[in-house]
Amino acid sequence: MILRIMAAAFLLCRWCSAQAAPDSGELGRRLRLVDAERSQSRLAEAESMLADVQAEIERTEGAGLLLAAALREHGLLRDDEGRPEEAIPFYERGLAMVRAQPDSTPVMAALLLANIALSRSDCGYSDRALSYATEALTLLRGSVDPTNPALASALYAHGIALHRLGRNNEAFKDLREALDLRQHAANPDSGQLALTNEAIADCLSDLGYHNMAEAAERKALAIRTAIGVPDSAAVAASLNNLGVILAREQKWSEGQQALAQASRILEQRGESEERRLTAALDNLGALYYNQARSSPQLYAKAEEVYRRELAIEERIFGASDVRIAATLEMLGEILYREEAYNEAGRIYSRGLAIQQVAFGAADPKMLAAARRYRTLAKKMTSDAAK
Repeated sequence: MILRIMAAAFLLCRWCSAQAAPDSGELGRRLRLVDAERSQSRLAEAESMLADVQAEIERTEGAGLLLAAALREHGLLRDDEGRPEEAIPFYERGLAMVRAQPDSTPVMAALLLANIALSRSDCGYSDRALSYATEALTLLRGSVDPTNPALASALYAHGIALHRLGRNNEAFKDLREALDLRQHAANPDSGQLALTNEAIADCLSDLGYHNMAEAAERKALAIRTAIGVPDSAAVAASLNNLGVILAREQKWSEGQQALAQASRILEQRGESEERRLTAALDNLGALYYNQARSSPQLYAKAEEVYRRELAIEERIFGASDVRIAATLEMLGEILYREEAYNEAGRIYSRGLAIQQVAFGAADPKMLAAARRYRTLAKKMTSDAAK
């Protein structure tokens, strides 16, 4: 599964510098410093600085445009930490403030709408995400210069929402337009170019153009490697996505190297990257599992990776959270392949029980999981009797 690991930072610096009155200039400057820390993946430092500057804004400025910018930065931090569900309330509060200000511009509202769309896409609410992104585009079309970078941001969010809905041809068109705008900007933002190339690679991969997808993802990786440090979370994101694309091309060795490197980087970055680490491990485990169909000795490798993923997920989410059910299912399937039937049954049925509690016995996801379990149980019974 290709994941958009890094959130997009949309024009915070330009917003603050454009909207800060002379007596608010210092607060705007401090917000831009927060943004700079976040863009370098120094998230803890950015969070600490943002708490101080927001308190000062609330004390001296109240509920105005600078506070809306600070709230948006809170949302971006949570997106960068892989917690989009926590980002949305910050964006929504900021949007309400912007709309209440008589001196706000369509660009400010559109950028927050784009942020909400991206976070909702990451949370799986693709229909609502598309609605927000469409509103952002409607605000900007005809009201700003067609080269305005905010338009690229709205197009990017719209393309991501379309992609999550499986409308890849439409998504590709939006993302190509966003990339063209960003490439021809007066001062191209390398981070945004990398993100857009990455999203294009995702679309191309889902459309079956794996060679073109690989080229686009390698371009994103090259950009991120050039602008950042080799062990940044952004580089890990590109390596993760490249590994998935290579696996789809059955370039097993190259894919394994990319995914293993992404996992190492994320593991070294500690607790703040554990959610993304589980995503990279899930991809690595899937690569080993698919390769093991022709090389059965690799089931052991897949088992090792999925056990590692499960241990992290249990620590983060808890032992009965529905988010660990998919990992339990995969681990159960691998144990079956290794003829560890008793443990396979226990692991798989544990995942099934978690889903039943979460979804209810009549939910389609639960019924599909139950069918998979019955199929596995029949195979285990048949194989054990041989």
